[in-house]
Amino acid sequence: AVVSTQSTGKPAVKDTCRIGIKKNASIRPIKVTLNSSDVVTQILRRAKMLRTKEGFKSVYLCPDKTLEERLAYKKLLQELKLKSEAEPDKSFVIRNNKIVSVLVNSQSVPVTET
Repeated sequence: AVVSTQSTGKPAVKDTCRIGIKKNASIRPIKVTLNSSDVVTQILRRAKMLRTKEGFKSVYLCPDKTLEERLAYKKLLQELKLKSEAEPDKSFVIRNNKIVSVLVNSQSVPVTET
């Protein structure tokens, strides 16, 4: 399990809701509010375990972000897309709010920062 608590085995969920405008073909993120920040930290630390479970390979968890952080990340994604199109022989990822190139067939070790 991604998270377990000592009493019930499940974290205490305060609220859940879908984020964004409902469209026919899009999948909207789900916002989950928990009672304890300790549980949030525990879940986020174990989030990578989800990718090893069948049916959860495309599920991603991330902490709360302010509007400014979301806009900055969106800008980084646009830059990443442009860089990938300009240099198709390289692979790029976002690490620590920077775009870095990585070796294609490796353990994703950064080669150069750009």
